[in-house]
Amino acid sequence: MFESAQTSYAGRSARVTVAGVLVDNLTEDETLAAIDKMLVEGDSHYMFVVNASKIAAASRDPALLGALRSAELVTADGMSVVWASRLLGRPLAARVTGIDLMERLVAHAAERGVSVYFLGATQESIRKAVEQLVSRSPGLRVAGYRNGYFSPSESAAVAEEIKRSGANLLFVGMGSPAQELWIASNLDRTGARFALGVGGSFDHISGAARRAATWMQRAGLEWLYRLAREPRRLWRRYLFGNTLFMWLIARQLLFDRGHRSDS
Repeated sequence: MFESAQTSYAGRSARVTVAGVLVDNLTEDETLAAIDKMLVEGDSHYMFVVNASKIAAASRDPALLGALRSAELVTADGMSVVWASRLLGRPLAARVTGIDLMERLVAHAAERGVSVYFLGATQESIRKAVEQLVSRSPGLRVAGYRNGYFSPSESAAVAEEIKRSGANLLFVGMGSPAQELWIASNLDRTGARFALGVGGSFDHISGAARRAATWMQRAGLEWLYRLAREPRRLWRRYLFGNTLFMWLIARQLLFDRGHRSDS
């Protein structure tokens, strides 16, 4: 059992508003404790992680924003979100990333006999990722896995496949906003008790993509590492996404100051 969380996962007072998105002010251990509680409750719950790019996208996409706001847990995957919270005067306790959380949850599931389903990436990548996770956590009950390349018309069949597998824990890595929208729309049909959107984590674990060095992760420079590796694909996302995120934070700061001066 993970150490007890200091606050209920349903407690909105523990959340920090960052550019319109509510982010839970929890450490990784507290997040894991909250998830552990959800896994024994029997209902369906889900969690997302956010970075500057995802928050910027949510400001222009009502469906994504709705999915983020309806999640039981939302944590800061990017250091830019943690830095923004400090600037806003409501500092988040820690950065809680999707890949780190997934790896700890997998180990926990193996210890507790919780069955897990993995959805996302290519079939080759997801197969290798599952093999890696099983080798790290012997005894892991893999209910099933499949790639994330299917049409919207196939979503019901995919959800039914997960339900037949009997999985209690579901990891979905289909990129944003696809994974958030799919989980929000289909989780109840899967029968899983908890789902986490993990982005490109399967590619990192399988070795299809390399993660930034630990010092870059701690310095919040993973975005720079990814940009250097894929400049043609990512430069526009980071240029416009990060610029929009900074503008949203500036607007929130101005609003907060104006609100305080009026009160």
